[in-house]
Order: sequence, then structure tokens, then C-alpha cells
Amino acid sequence: MHAEHADSDRLNGLSGRVIGCAFTVLNALGAGILEEVDENVLAPEVR
Repeated sequence: MHAEHADSDRLNGLSGRVIGCAFTVLNALGAGILEEVDENVLAPEVR
């Protein structure tokens, strides 16, 4: 049971980081950019 809780916490932390990176890119580039551009900018931000 404890392992499931740890996995959930880890997943929530990772999800929060990815969403935060997505908002950083959105705020920098604005809405309506091409998906390919979004992916190319988001990948290094997540790393």
C-alpha cells in the first residue's frame, strides 16, 4: 500500500513539473503557435 502512495506522489510531482513547463512556454510564446514549434520549445524546458 505504501508503494502505491509513493508512486502516486511521484506521478503528481512529475505531472506538476510538466504542466508548469507547458505554462512557461505558453506565456513566452503565446497561444496559437504550431504544435511542432510548441514541441520543440517544450522538450528542452522539461529536461
